[in-house]
Amino acid sequence: MAKKALLVGINNFTRPSWKLNGCVNDTLDLQNLLQSFYGFTSEEIRILHDKDASQQAIRDNLGWLLNGSAAGDVLLFHFSSHGTQVDDQGDDEWECLDEVIVPYDHDWQKPFRDDELRELFGKIPAGVNFNFIADCCHSGSIQRELLDSDIEFKSRYIVPPREIRNRIKAKQEKRDAEADAWASEELSKLLLGIPVEQWAAKIQEFMALLRRRFRENKYGVVKVERHVLLAACEDRQTAADATLEGTARGAFTWALGKAIRAANGDLTYDQLITRTAGYLGDFQQKPQLECPDQLRGLKVCAALV
Repeated sequence: MAKKALLVGINNFTRPSWKLNGCVNDTLDLQNLLQSFYGFTSEEIRILHDKDASQQAIRDNLGWLLNGSAAGDVLLFHFSSHGTQVDDQGDDEWECLDEVIVPYDHDWQKPFRDDELRELFGKIPAGVNFNFIADCCHSGSIQRELLDSDIEFKSRYIVPPREIRNRIKAKQEKRDAEADAWASEELSKLLLGIPVEQWAAKIQEFMALLRRRFRENKYGVVKVERHVLLAACEDRQTAADATLEGTARGAFTWALGKAIRAANGDLTYDQLITRTAGYLGDFQQKPQLECPDQLRGLKVCAALV
């Protein structure tokens, strides 16, 4: 059984206005957690900070993390930085956009798309406990807020340029028109010849189908029937970069660490996300756990076989 972790934290970017404060500290704290509670050695952990976390460096180190993995291995990829969105080029996303992680040298013309992550993660062999911890966000546009608790924070989200936002909007409007036409036609066929008193049940059945299809599309980046995704927030929320206990941190990674230390590392994934959410009470973000049902009761960073 092998253990490997790749931790990426980016405070500084080629564009100074994108600066964050807590990402480097996030990786250092997670390194400590992995070594203190989960048996990782320093040789099994690679860390990329700021200019060392270019697109190509992240790709190369993901290769180190994932290549040669086998059943029984425990792998972890932690990304602490900005997230953003661009218009979908493959026409495979219901929202007509691709989620993007933002490396040090982010290029709007050649972004690091979720499609690339999906391809990389899809090659991981069965039996590997692969964990993707994403302390970034992919929606929202407010760059700075003040909460009732007086915790000032910066959003880990970069607003796409206007031309990209316009392309996304145009594609979504076209999608909506096509979806409305398809749904109207399908519902008409479904109700044809059915007594009116049975319409309500048929419409509920139809809506359940639509919701299921949307969910299948929404979580396509990480194969959640095989792997563990721990995300900082819901897709309509923002992940906070804040000063917590006197140190610049990502609120999600900070709360994750609080939960792990309080339990001396002895947590299932379900317990971890529940307790992490408890520590995030001052923030308008709800952390997410997406994984197969049978992994929810697995101990964090435990081998599958």
